[in-house]
Amino acid sequence: MRILCRESRPWLNSFISVLAGAAILFLSAGTDGVKHGAVELVNGILSYPEKPVLYLRNIIKLSGNWVLERDNLNERVEKLELKNLALEEALQRAGVKSPAPKGGYLRAVVTLRYPQEWWQELRIDRGAQEGVREGAAVASEGFLVGRVTRVSAHSSWVELITSSSFLIAAAVDQTRDLGVAAGDGRGHLRLLYIPEERNVRRGMSVSTSLMSDVIPPGLAIGTIIGIDEEKEGYKEMRLSAGAHLTQLYNVDVFMPSSGGAQR
Repeated sequence: MRILCRESRPWLNSFISVLAGAAILFLSAGTDGVKHGAVELVNGILSYPEKPVLYLRNIIKLSGNWVLERDNLNERVEKLELKNLALEEALQRAGVKSPAPKGGYLRAVVTLRYPQEWWQELRIDRGAQEGVREGAAVASEGFLVGRVTRVSAHSSWVELITSSSFLIAAAVDQTRDLGVAAGDGRGHLRLLYIPEERNVRRGMSVSTSLMSDVIPPGLAIGTIIGIDEEKEGYKEMRLSAGAHLTQLYNVDVFMPSSGGAQR
């Protein structure tokens, strides 16, 4: 008897399902209210697996827009840097000297550096209460390592020179040719926008050019170690950073004006 019931159970379930389906079809054909109710029920059930897919699609779309906006912003920043460099070069040729910012350095301790953001940024234990300003140059043993990007009361975040979004006006010390030092996010540095006819070679040193009142000119960045390619009339060169970027425990923040604490 048990065997008979066990064998007939699938047939019974199938029969009940067929009857239920026929009843729904009959009721749906009879009244619009029942039909609409059945449709809403199905839509409600299907909405649960659909919602995560819709959320994921929106996230991917927003991420794509963010990447495009960031690329456009970086391109605009590079163009502005080139205009600033051209203006500064014209001033230098005309013999007009801009006043260099005066100030000292404030010693700070590196308190946080995420492994996944190792070449991008780090946090220091000095902030607005100590007079740290956004955009200020940060050095180690006399070499530029980055600049302050975010300031809170007693801490600040520093964007490293190897960050993929880092750009700063730079000059070749031996020839005074102007270019842009940029990071690639993987621990490497490049010197961009040096005209191809300029006599810039390996072994020459690179330092900051006058850019703002929080980044002093002449702060050493590194040394040219190779010339990769020439593109659209400009040379692209590889730089070796002067600072030991893998071992940053203490750094010095530039403090413009006499209010900065001397190290």
